[in-house]
Amino acid sequence: MKPVSVFVLLLVFVTSLSAKISIDEGWSFIQRDVQGAEAIDFDDESWRVLGVPHDWSVEGEYAKSNPMGARGGYLPAGIGWYRKTIEVPAEWKGKHVEVAFDGIFRNSTVWANEVKLGERPYGWISFSYDVSEVVQNSDTLTIAVRVDNEQQPAARWYTGSGIYGHTWIAVREKVHVPGSGVFVRTEGNSVSIDTEIRNASEHESTAYLKTIVKDPSGQVIGSDEKKLQLAAGELGTVEQRLDFGETARWSVESPNLYSVVSTLKVEDREYESASTRFGFRDVEWKPETGMWVDGENIKLRGVCNHQDAGALGAAVPDKILRFRIEQLKAMGVNCIRVSHNPQTPIFYELCDEIGMFVMDEIFDGWNKKAEHDYGRYSFDEWWRRDVTDWIKRDRSHPSIIVWSVGNETHGEVAKDLVALCNELDPTRPVTSGSSENHDMDLFGVNGGSESKGYFERFRKGRDYGRVAFVGTENPHTWHVRGYYRTQSWFRDGYPNPKRGPHEIPDLTEEEIFTYDWTEEINKSSHKQIFNSSYDNATVRLNARQAIAQLRDIPFYAGSFRWTGHDYLGEAGFVHGGWPFKAFMGGVIDLANFEKDHYYLYQSQWTDEPMLHLLPHWTHPVMEEGTQIPVWAYTNCDSVELFLNGKSLGKRTPGETWDEMQCQWMVGWQRGELRAVAYKGGEAVLEKVVRSAGAPAKNALSIDGEALAESGKDWVQVRVATQDLDGNFYPYGENRTYFHVMGPAEIDALDNGSPMDVEPHHGQNNRIGFFGLTRAYVKSKGSEGAVILLAGAILGEKKLITSRKVHIDTQLLALRGALVRPMIEVYYTLDGSEPTAESTLYKGGFDVSLGTTVRALVMIDGEPTLEMEERFANDVGFVWTSGESKRGPIGEQAEDAWVFEAEVLSSGKNFNGAGYVDLGEAESAYVEWYQENDGAAGEYILKIRSSAFNPNDGRCNLQVTVNGVRVPHRVFVNNVETLGEDWQTVSLEVKLNRGANYIRVASAGLGQVLLDEIVLK
Repeated sequence: MKPVSVFVLLLVFVTSLSAKISIDEGWSFIQRDVQGAEAIDFDDESWRVLGVPHDWSVEGEYAKSNPMGARGGYLPAGIGWYRKTIEVPAEWKGKHVEVAFDGIFRNSTVWANEVKLGERPYGWISFSYDVSEVVQNSDTLTIAVRVDNEQQPAARWYTGSGIYGHTWIAVREKVHVPGSGVFVRTEGNSVSIDTEIRNASEHESTAYLKTIVKDPSGQVIGSDEKKLQLAAGELGTVEQRLDFGETARWSVESPNLYSVVSTLKVEDREYESASTRFGFRDVEWKPETGMWVDGENIKLRGVCNHQDAGALGAAVPDKILRFRIEQLKAMGVNCIRVSHNPQTPIFYELCDEIGMFVMDEIFDGWNKKAEHDYGRYSFDEWWRRDVTDWIKRDRSHPSIIVWSVGNETHGEVAKDLVALCNELDPTRPVTSGSSENHDMDLFGVNGGSESKGYFERFRKGRDYGRVAFVGTENPHTWHVRGYYRTQSWFRDGYPNPKRGPHEIPDLTEEEIFTYDWTEEINKSSHKQIFNSSYDNATVRLNARQAIAQLRDIPFYAGSFRWTGHDYLGEAGFVHGGWPFKAFMGGVIDLANFEKDHYYLYQSQWTDEPMLHLLPHWTHPVMEEGTQIPVWAYTNCDSVELFLNGKSLGKRTPGETWDEMQCQWMVGWQRGELRAVAYKGGEAVLEKVVRSAGAPAKNALSIDGEALAESGKDWVQVRVATQDLDGNFYPYGENRTYFHVMGPAEIDALDNGSPMDVEPHHGQNNRIGFFGLTRAYVKSKGSEGAVILLAGAILGEKKLITSRKVHIDTQLLALRGALVRPMIEVYYTLDGSEPTAESTLYKGGFDVSLGTTVRALVMIDGEPTLEMEERFANDVGFVWTSGESKRGPIGEQAEDAWVFEAEVLSSGKNFNGAGYVDLGEAESAYVEWYQENDGAAGEYILKIRSSAFNPNDGRCNLQVTVNGVRVPHRVFVNNVETLGEDWQTVSLEVKLNRGANYIRVASAGLGQVLLDEIVLK
């Protein structure tokens, strides 16, 4: 590897003797384990050169066999190496130099010039290593990083793999302020500052610390100076307090940021050693009324969010991360719970700037929750260091208002975790998501808080009046963008005494929508369904009920819905696994497209006039006159709805949960729905949806900011399917092909689907999903115009109402002026490869089922894009699926962890795709992971099996739950025909809150086939 010069960045030394230098670019990478790659002279010329942040898992291909499995979204994991060599400038000699990583998942080992610097097992922590001695003795610095994410699953959701955060070289004087060495907190108009100073020199030093406070405009408003005597190697702390007459407060509405500049003077040399941003705000928690900020009682309108962003994985570009936070804020969100791990430092910096409260969470479990997670292998040894590094890194951020130390876990370590957090930061309370709540400063409850009557029970309990209450995961609702059902759906059924669901009446007596992603016979599980966007698919309560509870219950301090954005992984528990790859409980999908729920929350949580209408008005197979519930979400006074110009009356949104939406029952007929919102008697907003014809063209637009004029940057392009008249076609699923002209490239493609398992990277095309496709375009760093070409062959996949096909090309200027080259399209209908001699496209044409249309796009006479689209009965959405006629089935044995047993599918009458033959080995077993988001306690376990023991007439099952064997013996009687006749045995078991492992084995006498388990 050639050394990279950083001389340009060293201009910072002209005015400062301290610098933080990005080393994100120019890493060499290989995705496999390599012996000796830490050596300076190791030959890495064949490795790929890339920039970080980087996530190699999301760059890979989805596969059911990938070890991440359903929990990790079926993406690859493994081991990877990164290497980078940089020149050591003369100015670094004699300085304190560190290499710093914002985030590496996981089990990282770092070397510098072959010297092993250390290991960090936790994948969600920032850390640094001292390389001063290495730098002092060499003119080049070779950094090697081994990342081991081979053992899977490493978590209950998608984690990513690799250096997913920024990387830095920090150059400081020998006497310096460490990276997380400044702790700033405020009270009223006073600021207290604790500053650590380290003497890394070999002799005693006298340091003068001058602390300067600057206001949001950068003007100095105060300073204080103190002297500190430090022995060689000593770390000391200086405490200072400055008082001001009046300050601009930090709030979600006005995030005013001040800064503390720490300047050191040692031996007549003065230099800036650290700069720390902070905000003035006073936060108080009251058990009876929740959170108060500067005297104002504020409800936390929160969401939980994981690290990943769909096609971008865990390595989310800063610009896209900012977009996602701002997107949530525009919905009315004022707080994000980082679930269930810290995010990279840039996230908190952006929340400080944008104005977004944060519940900062460190761990999911304090013990094993996934087979190969941190809780199992590393928590006991590392938690103190990781908590310390985390708190010290984040505690000066004004956006952070509460720490969270766990999620649906348990253990006596809770007291120690809270004590350490309080010691490192006495200004913020500590909570958890349903984990040893009685030890917490705030009482945080996940899904259990959704159950009917919960708040009445809490009000009578011992913790009411002791601490404030937060719904750390509430509510859990599911919805797929663009998908509707009028029948209510409960994950665990209704009624259900254990879950205590609230009543949610059906919207129509019979289901009126029939389209689906596939026929019922193709689904391997009853769980493999899309969920409705009508706010009628849930565990216990819907979003409107949760919104009303938060608004109306005084001691209910905050609610954090699960989730803000959809996320990769956790695809089996609720959604039935492959091909489902993601959890679809977000109000925004994987591709950052808003769902209908987004606007529900916006109508309740924001003041700027808004109006949203649902569902769409394109129903190609629906019988005319069918009564459709039409809803309008608004924060205006009233809404009037028109169908084809005729008024259907005004509606006024109400306060109760079932009146938050304005509703009309409208008989289906093609045409136009127009909603008009009124405020103060005046029409202020209008929303129109029209019945669309067959898909015929695409519309391109940019979401968020455009591409920067120079440098490395990203832009989000939205592709929307339309009919010939420009009406949005809500079922669009044709494939869009992309070509970039100029110094940029396609970084990733997505569409928001929870079950599209095409690769995101290294492709130039993507299918649409309910009318939308997303392209992430990345500039390469050089200047120049960038133009995106998007081409598609458009038509109804099954030709249900039209045989017409159109070939469309669209151009979008991403940077600079739009230049329109000559575009010609040639096509074939027989599946042959198109050339310039094929038929020239001049307009739409008819095709028959079974036709494959292929097209060649020529730009200025040069072949540019090859496209293909097939139209047939076996592709695309189905239109007469209806509801499942199968009865509910449980957790399938063939999808669980199978040890020394065989998965078979040769029998009859089993549920799912197969069953497990335990054979004759006593060591064989099947183990299911079950997540309990309710209370710990007794549950009924039902085991469906087929057994035969010729000697006894019955077989003996050994059942263990969380490592504890069920005390009584479990017998199953012989069936008449093994593998064709099945029976169910029930027993009582005790489940923990959160993660549970249920293992079923045979005693070795007779043959036992396991089909599934069901928990009640």
